[in-house]
Amino acid sequence: MDKGIYTALSGGIAKSHELELIANNLANANTPGFKRDTGTFNEYLTDLRRQDTVEGEKRNIRADSLMDGRPTNDKSFVEMDGVYTDFRQGTLERTGRNLDIALEGKGFFEVWTPSGVRYTRQGSFTVNPQGRLVTVNGYPLLSRDDTPPGGQAPPPESRFIQMTTAPIIVTPKGEVQQDGAQVAEISVKEFQQPQWLEKVGNSYFRNTNPDNLKPGLSDTKLHQGFLEGSNVNAVTEMTRLIEATRAYESHMQAIKTYQELDGRTVNDIARGR
Repeated sequence: MDKGIYTALSGGIAKSHELELIANNLANANTPGFKRDTGTFNEYLTDLRRQDTVEGEKRNIRADSLMDGRPTNDKSFVEMDGVYTDFRQGTLERTGRNLDIALEGKGFFEVWTPSGVRYTRQGSFTVNPQGRLVTVNGYPLLSRDDTPPGGQAPPPESRFIQMTTAPIIVTPKGEVQQDGAQVAEISVKEFQQPQWLEKVGNSYFRNTNPDNLKPGLSDTKLHQGFLEGSNVNAVTEMTRLIEATRAYESHMQAIKTYQELDGRTVNDIARGR
């Protein structure tokens, strides 16, 4: 079997992953706070992945003894290197709803989930039957933690934002006011490297490095009565979808061609040609 079929197959698999990412972007084009994803790909060359071991030296000696300079089991193919999230700001859309809050800047709302603290840009909140300010998934929004560096942080449950039935005002700094008094200050976190955030679902992120949190107060502004839209450009994604589909079809055609060549080779050998 010609090794080229593996290269074509790897390209088809890579494009199928890219199609999945594009389809998910398009499906969430109207999801508030959604950040588009794109794949990063890498060319895998066995020659460049060898280790300085005895086995590696044996492979080098064997390569030098062949006409083409490469062992027959060496491969070159494409692999998906990772998923890159585009954290660029989405457009702010007015809703007029008091519990809709949009972020302008690089910050994220801090929320408490069954899996621990998570971060989100989706600012559509409600008040649950217990009077807590929660996300559309029912996760409590957390208030700002004033614990000094090195101090004992309070449990997240103590930072739930408890509301009354009075009208709610949210200032650009995140102060939550009712009846003219401040009841809480929304926790908004910024990060040194957003790419260290791991996407969980379509709206939440997990910080993979504690040192990634920026110290001090956030510079992000809050806008009550607004929601941040998705940063997906539907026209751009449709163009990428068409390009990826055509590339995928080309890889599938290449695989089919290699299979036909292998079949003809087997038949020719059987006939003694």
